[in-house]
Amino acid sequence: MRPPPCFDDVETRRRIQQVCELNSIDVNLLIDLCEVVQGYSGSGRKEGVTADLTLCFDAFLARANGR
Repeated sequence: MRPPPCFDDVETRRRIQQVCELNSIDVNLLIDLCEVVQGYSGSGRKEGVTADLTLCFDAFLARANGR
């Protein structure tokens, strides 16, 4: 998957990173979650979105725990 276009713009990405830092949010987790939501956007289906979001959180926790 590819990150949403807002992450392509250097200035917008910098601002997103600042907001993430101020709120103790992992920017890579945010990107992963946005990719999932974007992938389902416009598809008209919801089946699988919860599982895919759970995979993002699991991957984040694995990275955070050094696995």
